[in-house]
Amino acid sequence: MDNTMYGLPDKQFMNIIDAMLPDKLFDAHMHISHIGYESVISDNCVIDIDSYKRNTAPLILGRKLSCNAITYPCDALAKPEVLKASVSFMNDQLCLDTLNTGEIMVMPSDSVDDIEARLIHPQIRGLKCYWTYSDSGKGAQSDIGDYLPEAAWEVADKRRLCITLHLVKDKALADANNLSYIKRMAEKYPNAVLILAHCARAFAAWTVFDTVDELCELENVYFDFSAIAESPAMAYIVKKVGIKRCMWGTDFPICDFIGKPISIGGEFYWLTGNALSHINKDNVITPWRVGIEGLFAFRQAIKLLDLKEKDIEDYFYNNAAGLFYNL
Repeated sequence: MDNTMYGLPDKQFMNIIDAMLPDKLFDAHMHISHIGYESVISDNCVIDIDSYKRNTAPLILGRKLSCNAITYPCDALAKPEVLKASVSFMNDQLCLDTLNTGEIMVMPSDSVDDIEARLIHPQIRGLKCYWTYSDSGKGAQSDIGDYLPEAAWEVADKRRLCITLHLVKDKALADANNLSYIKRMAEKYPNAVLILAHCARAFAAWTVFDTVDELCELENVYFDFSAIAESPAMAYIVKKVGIKRCMWGTDFPICDFIGKPISIGGEFYWLTGNALSHINKDNVITPWRVGIEGLFAFRQAIKLLDLKEKDIEDYFYNNAAGLFYNL
């Protein structure tokens, strides 16, 4: 097989990945959907854990893989009947393997009763919100409270659940309102575990420098490193909060895209699809999948921080497994 056709490195680089990965992996952030991913990845009507494992196999080189399955935030979930069906689908998927956990979607107007009614399987260990469901009219400049109801915090605190949060606004964690909200709510609800997805959405790596310092003492704030493909944000977060609160994730199906998100100026850019084709029109670059880029970025962080074997095992398995299994 020609690996370049599939966004995979040649043997030399795959051997580097093979040497880094521990025997067991726990993916803290991947997605499933009973109605597919619209045009995001394929025309498959259903994306389940089985198809995730098939697609992810080339990245993990035969390792034993468990996951935290998160309902994919497609627009259709805004319809109550679709949201209900997504919870049923999550239940069915979790019944297949006791080693996997899941997170169900919450909506801005949800009450405590609404959310608790969706906790229909004991392996549902978290809640997911998403900014596109905000009706504030602010779109990607929405405040966190516009799309994450306080009821979710109440339920998570009462039941010791996680909340996975994809920050928005141009400055992500460097936005003063975002940062103050996280600090205030994490302190108010200490039994809830807040997971800041994508290194607190540090696609623009500068956004976590200095700001993450203010979260060091909040032991219920974790970070998943899914879909991040540059090492500075990874290394700085590990340096400041410690490896124990950092977790590997694929963000499947995003990990299957060929290309990577890059910091550029004060912003970020997803170098995929047409943009990648434009700069690579002479085929002088051998682009990799986002998931591979993320693995190599973390390997750079390992070197920068001189992380030990136990640290690497914690990042790829122990931290997430310990969190989702023991809440």
